[in-house]
Amino acid sequence: NGKKSNFNQKKIDKHLEYIETKTQEYLSALAQNDDQETSTTVTNIQQKIERLKQNKIRYELLEEQLKTSGEPQVSTTDPDARALLVQGQLVEVSYNIQAAVDDKHNLIVATHTINRNDKNALSAIALEAKENLKAETFTVLVDKGYHNGREIATCKDNNIATIVAQPDQGKSNENGTQPEYFVTKFIYNKEENTYTCPQGATLSTTGRWHKKTGRTEESGYMYQKYRTPACKTCPVKDQCTSRKGGREIDRS
Repeated sequence: NGKKSNFNQKKIDKHLEYIETKTQEYLSALAQNDDQETSTTVTNIQQKIERLKQNKIRYELLEEQLKTSGEPQVSTTDPDARALLVQGQLVEVSYNIQAAVDDKHNLIVATHTINRNDKNALSAIALEAKENLKAETFTVLVDKGYHNGREIATCKDNNIATIVAQPDQGKSNENGTQPEYFVTKFIYNKEENTYTCPQGATLSTTGRWHKKTGRTEESGYMYQKYRTPACKTCPVKDQCTSRKGGREIDRS
């Protein structure tokens, strides 16, 4: 049930493109060997072309299955499994089991299995726990893997208080952003909808909303971009960003 048995449209397109390229190569070789009348080589090439045809049919069937299901991916060994981002950049074809535990008695009060990572899992397990407990309100405590504005907002709308560890925003390296210029060092002004950078410059937005796409429709979100022309003459620009156009902050 590994990655080789999991397909999305991009992966299928890549395989079909490879098959098309190899088929053309073999057809050219076949034409050349036909002229030379080397029967053994011709038979060998014909067998390879036939295998490519069978593989093409297989990927076309997977493509049809993908379109019919409406899902972004399909797994051939275990149809219910999905490619999930499980840690950092590590992707595994797997399931994600969620469990909510009552702090007072240490009992599992809700559990389910999903095809999303933790970042998109908070509200569903919190609402399930609320229903099972028949509670009007309660507090959920989760780690930084669950930090997601949309999920937290859903909990809030359903009278569930959340305590969520905030993930580190930005990484420090010798050629990029230094710790003193991480996004957490930029002050947001709610009334003006602007940011003030550590050097005192104001980053503003045009108000235009951009769409961030995710692996699934629900994991995407809308955001605005904040910039300042002051970056052009800033003496510490290289400590803040390696982006040629200057620092840019996204806010969902």
